[in-house]
Amino acid sequence: MEIAKRYADYATGLTYEALPAEVVEHAKKLILDIMANDIGGHDWTDSGPKILDGVRALNRAGKGATVLASGETMAPEWAGLANGAFAHSLDYDNHHAKGVIHAGSSVVNAALAAGEENGSSGKELIVAVVIGYEIACRLAMALGPHSSHEMGSHPTGTCATFSSSAIIGRLRGQTAAEIVNAMGLNGSQAAGSMQYVVNGAWNKRMHPGIAVHSGFIAATLAHSGFIGAAEVFEGKQGFLQGYALRPTPTQATLTLGKSYETLEVAIKPFSLCRYTHQALDLLIALGNEREIDTRDVSSIMVDMPKYGVQLCGTPIEQKRNPKSAVDAQFSVPYAAALALTEKRAGMDIFTSVLDRGPSAEFRRLMSITDVRQADDLDAIHPEFWPGRVTIKIGNETVERYAKHMLGEKERPMAMSGVQAKFAELSPNLDDKVRQSVYAVIDDLENRSVNDLLEPLRR
Repeated sequence: MEIAKRYADYATGLTYEALPAEVVEHAKKLILDIMANDIGGHDWTDSGPKILDGVRALNRAGKGATVLASGETMAPEWAGLANGAFAHSLDYDNHHAKGVIHAGSSVVNAALAAGEENGSSGKELIVAVVIGYEIACRLAMALGPHSSHEMGSHPTGTCATFSSSAIIGRLRGQTAAEIVNAMGLNGSQAAGSMQYVVNGAWNKRMHPGIAVHSGFIAATLAHSGFIGAAEVFEGKQGFLQGYALRPTPTQATLTLGKSYETLEVAIKPFSLCRYTHQALDLLIALGNEREIDTRDVSSIMVDMPKYGVQLCGTPIEQKRNPKSAVDAQFSVPYAAALALTEKRAGMDIFTSVLDRGPSAEFRRLMSITDVRQADDLDAIHPEFWPGRVTIKIGNETVERYAKHMLGEKERPMAMSGVQAKFAELSPNLDDKVRQSVYAVIDDLENRSVNDLLEPLRR
């Protein structure tokens, strides 16, 4: 069966009652995590206010859905654009390792905007979010790990366009045929150039927001009778052939409806690229185990899978001298120095180091950090995201290795941890507002999307 038809049938047929309890509970965490990033991506970045001003001008006084960071109402497609962009701006949004994709920034924000537009229940929101993760993550895996990145295309932006239309179609009560046609149009909308790496540009931050906006366009046109391309995924000139060097189409629907990739989505504990997290975690843990005088550290070697090296370790001199927040987010030397000097990597620490400028010792630590590819790590990546650090302290050489990162299902973050992250990313919110949001999330299956967003409206 055509992949789009499988996705559309899944999107229209999944019920809340079919979801295992563990999927429901994890979906609640993922929703709260993205809501935190929606707010933090505005409040903690230079790009946030500028994005909001631009989207306000485009919105032209539309109403229907809430921009979480400001509490104002915009048309759902524009609120989704703003929220989706904010959610990915800190690179702190949840992540699916096997697909190498940040699906949540588009998935959750498409569901929130369409859910608010249509007066959806909490149960319907949860179902829509699961639908989005299941489609986006499987589609990313079907592109083939990293083979889309190698073509300069970002799955977080491309795959999310299709899942957004499925979510919106579900919450609007559209037919499976309409969702198929929307996905057919999505094939001409999917985008996500990775050229942003050259100058630390803000393009990447916009990718999920653009995906949500495109999803609304496609879903609306399809409902009006628009006919989209057939075989949009598996066709000779379809999405998988056009956006990947080594696509594996069977992955797009493998075990769909039988297992849940949603459970594989990890919540990030640090606001840097996921590839830096193993080094951060290992070095922070080492610093907590023993007192380290960083002046005694003479070398730091970080072993990573190949793509992690390409993204966060080369060119090494550039990574040792980040010029912007984006540069720092994608720098292993910056992560290593942050871990050793601060023993944590929350938003307050990350931004304060950037604001005041790295100290001489911080810069020295970056200068002695090397990054290299390791075959044994590549052998199990991306199913696992392993890492190894080797640090020389005085005359002693210390090595640490881990296969699972904090926030993955093997080392899950409790709801209390997600709430703490929400508080961290929303410094301007009254705590009573936060507690109201937490209460609705905890009981979401018995509440509504309106209940969830009401505390944040201003």
